Amino acid sequence: MMDELFIVGDSSRLVVKNLINQFNATDLKINVFAPTNEDVDRLPNYSIQLLILLSDNIEFNIIRKIVVYQKKYDYHLCFVGKMTTISLEDNNFFNKIPSIKLESYTIDIENLLELMERNNVSKKHILVVDDEPIILRSIKVWLGDDFHLSLVSSGEMALEFLDMHPVDLVLLDYKMPTMDGPKVLEAIRSDKRLANLPVIFLTANNDRQSVINAMQLKPDGYILKSKAPDEIKEAVVDFFKNRIIKV
Repeated sequence: MMDELFIVGDSSRLVVKNLINQFNATDLKINVFAPTNEDVDRLPNYSIQLLILLSDNIEFNIIRKIVVYQKKYDYHLCFVGKMTTISLEDNNFFNKIPSIKLESYTIDIENLLELMERNNVSKKHILVVDDEPIILRSIKVWLGDDFHLSLVSSGEMALEFLDMHPVDLVLLDYKMPTMDGPKVLEAIRSDKRLANLPVIFLTANNDRQSVINAMQLKPDGYILKSKAPDEIKEAVVDFFKNRIIKV
């Protein structure tokens, strides 16, 4: 359970001050740092939840320094607001930062804290969907120590499960009888509650055309079943490590 939050922001700005006051009204311990090199250098050298309140008067080198600390100390970042005057290079850099990003300062504090909490859960919840029992059993062995896994054997069961249980990722078999992976993905994307749920295809076909067909459906990635167990685990770990959440 999150009990402490670190904030980088210019508290002289009214919109920033008001948002900080809302966080101060919670039960969290709030630590506020100015967006300066001196203050950012005082951030902890351990994993924290860090909220960065953006504005055009923040120098982008501050963001780059925070990302260095993110990689070194496993910071969990959330950005609120926009920087409209940065260069194209800096904008490309910003868009690749693993983080939660919200452009508006008009936010529900409770919802934001819940989102940040879920993003910091040590064991992510993954729904694995495959009609082959041996694949389900294998993935449970390969990933079970590091992730909370739920296993279902059909697309219909997957949608029923998702209707009742929140998950962080769906590992979805591309080819299944009755309701295949593309149909399941289409159903997920058409549901407003699930539209942003990450889905990665599991596929046994590694020929170029099969991969192209899978990626045209715009999943969040694909994993070949023929990969070694360590490679499959590494692919899932890297996905969460590099995930960018836009709300």
